[in-house]
Amino acid sequence: MKSIVNPIDLGRLAADDLKKCYAADLISVIVHGSATGKEFDPKRSDINMLIVLNSMTLPMIEKSRQLQEKWMAKRFARPLFMDKEYITHSLDSFPIEFFTMRERYIVVYGEDVFKDLRIENRHLRLQAERELKGKWLHLLQEWPAVQKRPRLLSRLIQVSMSDFSVIFRVLLHLKLLPIPRDRRELFAATDAAFELDGKPLERTFEAFRGGDHRAMYNAFPDYSRAIRMLTKSIDQLTIKEEV
Repeated sequence: MKSIVNPIDLGRLAADDLKKCYAADLISVIVHGSATGKEFDPKRSDINMLIVLNSMTLPMIEKSRQLQEKWMAKRFARPLFMDKEYITHSLDSFPIEFFTMRERYIVVYGEDVFKDLRIENRHLRLQAERELKGKWLHLLQEWPAVQKRPRLLSRLIQVSMSDFSVIFRVLLHLKLLPIPRDRRELFAATDAAFELDGKPLERTFEAFRGGDHRAMYNAFPDYSRAIRMLTKSIDQLTIKEEV
């Protein structure tokens, strides 16, 4: 697969196509996620793009169908469409999703719709608790099926670490702590912030990164207990809103 040297330059080229397609109906085009930083993998990562229109309707989205296919063939993910009304009225429903986009984004065309976005910490805390509890249950339910099957265990840990990385960023934010970009440092920072003995999150990450199935198997019980402890800790967090 061809390497992507500069994802932001590609995002600007895609925005040029979208400007021709939507004209005045196009509010902004935003590249978000790994494409905005050093963690972007030129050989594997996709480019995530948010397209903000005057009106988010099926005919408007369908209008760029061929352009969507064109840029998806160049390693863009299926674009996310919104309008400003949807963003304004969805901050309490999807606070973590908007927090994650706001954390890492570059405007490649038009208005910066994230510039003055206010996401309330109480909404972040509630969704983070709900997501942690749900994903912890998933770990427990999957364990019997994967504990004797190394590939499935590795896959479960890989998916869970990706999901938990998003939540860990929110947890550090709620504790008013710096948020590392590097995933190993993120897991280590979460271990430290919540005083998790034995560094279970970082240890599980290192076992996965090293491809050591025995180490993953041995780390999993502590990994699961750590997530359980986080669900209890977040329930007791004192939340301060941003000024």
